Amino acid sequence: MRLLKAVLLSVVIMTLLVFPIEKNVLTQPISEVVLVGQGIIVPSSGMVMLSSSADEGTEYDVKVFDPESGRAVLERNVSGSFRGRVMLEHSGPYYFSVQTMTPVTMAVRIINRYPSVTVLNIRYGLGGVSALLLAAILLVEGIKK
Repeated sequence: MRLLKAVLLSVVIMTLLVFPIEKNVLTQPISEVVLVGQGIIVPSSGMVMLSSSADEGTEYDVKVFDPESGRAVLERNVSGSFRGRVMLEHSGPYYFSVQTMTPVTMAVRIINRYPSVTVLNIRYGLGGVSALLLAAILLVEGIKK
């Protein structure tokens, strides 16, 4: 019974301790320069700042594709330079592409990152169930004494 209480207590404590650690990690931006057709994996959902630049008058298409949903998150025909924001709804792979024959540089900076809903549901569910089980065990032990 002690081992079960120790395991449940450690799960509850770890659930509570992960929030300040996660907040610190999620406030640090991620920056990356994207080559043509390159995919990047983002660790969490969040807002992305896109910057692309090419010679003045160069026309090209900027696309952000989400393979999980099978749809384009952003499709924009651009001339010259471009700055924009895109909301990434989940963690996972996204493909950033620039369709042109001339060189274009695109920079991706992930800001305002958030944990995904699935991760939060698992964390709250596991922590809540562990806390309830621990409370029930302690209550039963208290009644027996």
